[in-house]
Amino acid sequence: MSDGRAIETNPTRVSRRSLLKGAVAGAAGGHLLTMLDARQAPAQIKGTSLRMLVWSHYVPAYDVWFDTFCKLWGDKTGVKVRVDHIPHLELPARYAAEFAAGAGHDLIYFVGQILTGQYYRNLIDLSDVADGLGKKHGGWLESSKGACQVGGTWYAVPDFFISIPVLWRKDLFASIGMGEPKTWDDLRKAGGQLKAKGHPTGMQFSHCNDANHNWRALMYCFGAKETDPSGQNIAIDSKEMRESLKFGKALYDEGMTPEVFSWDDASDNRFLASGVASWIHDAISAFHSTRITNPKVFEQTFVVPEVAGPGGTWNVGEPNVWAIWKFSKNVAAAKEFITHLADNQKEAMEASLGYNMPFLRGQYAKPMPYLGKDPKLSKLQDQEKITAFLGYPGPMTPPAQEVVTTFIIPDMFTKVARGASIEDTMKWGVGEIRRIYAKHKAS
Repeated sequence: MSDGRAIETNPTRVSRRSLLKGAVAGAAGGHLLTMLDARQAPAQIKGTSLRMLVWSHYVPAYDVWFDTFCKLWGDKTGVKVRVDHIPHLELPARYAAEFAAGAGHDLIYFVGQILTGQYYRNLIDLSDVADGLGKKHGGWLESSKGACQVGGTWYAVPDFFISIPVLWRKDLFASIGMGEPKTWDDLRKAGGQLKAKGHPTGMQFSHCNDANHNWRALMYCFGAKETDPSGQNIAIDSKEMRESLKFGKALYDEGMTPEVFSWDDASDNRFLASGVASWIHDAISAFHSTRITNPKVFEQTFVVPEVAGPGGTWNVGEPNVWAIWKFSKNVAAAKEFITHLADNQKEAMEASLGYNMPFLRGQYAKPMPYLGKDPKLSKLQDQEKITAFLGYPGPMTPPAQEVVTTFIIPDMFTKVARGASIEDTMKWGVGEIRRIYAKHKAS
């Protein structure tokens, strides 16, 4: 998933036309050239350098597009751009090292583990960029603010969020007399019956991003809440949370195998492509990779935006946001790049094969890029209406972000699945969460 590569742009050596011929095919190249001509960058960034650190995208085609986009932007603006791609789970450690050293990349990227609240005192105020983009593109989704604001100030700017739908095998469900799943109980029943036929299901019980959002989707659909709407008061000690833990154990006992305790974020992708999985709860990168590696399985793989529980239908998205260190040597170029990319988010979404879901309201006009022309994925065009983010229904406050990065919620589901009592698990989990919130209030 990662190659750790660096992409450099030298405006004196690379022509836009020749680069396009080498990196992108026909129509995409034309789009990039049009985008570059559409915005005039400030003159003071010409002759400067910009270093950015990003993740290795789960859709490889997007990284090809993004690296080309960066090269052409650098060629147009006179900025020498270096892009470093590393696996998303390695980003937090890299940021900790840069923070400790007070030096590193100019432009950084939070994905999965959103660290805006942890580092905001050392990040540039980006309110001018965020406010300008909001006015230009119809405003931000309200949920975007939780990942980017602290105390009402934008210390990060949203890029996109990742939708995490249900991917299910139509042929396998039909073999047990079931159609498209509508509820979590449908998934439980299918998982149990199909496991007996050699086709179990699986969701991660481990310290990875998928575990954080998958089990929260179940929680929220059962009516469990992490906090009140203000984000200041813990609300997880509830009957609904206990019911979601009970149901999570039933999902595991009836439909999964022990390997899920050691799964990483890519395990369910491979599980679906292998032809073994009856269903998974994962981003559409798994859908696309199965298209390539197992076309026969892909023909029978379909998408449900989310299934319902007793508390409603809530899908948990995974936000991706930009931030700039205060020690950045090129704040102006970093801001300009964020703005230029956001202005071209539709092209970015097309390049990501519909994986990158926009945070800007004006970018939801139908048909949406890629999703609108794929009959299996078109129903995801309304995904923002059922999307919640970590900390729901409150914002993703600094303590809520720490609850995510310490994997307390997945650990609660893991404990119960392995046989711990629900009450002992609740006592432990609520205690850990209260400790985090008390620490933040005290500081």
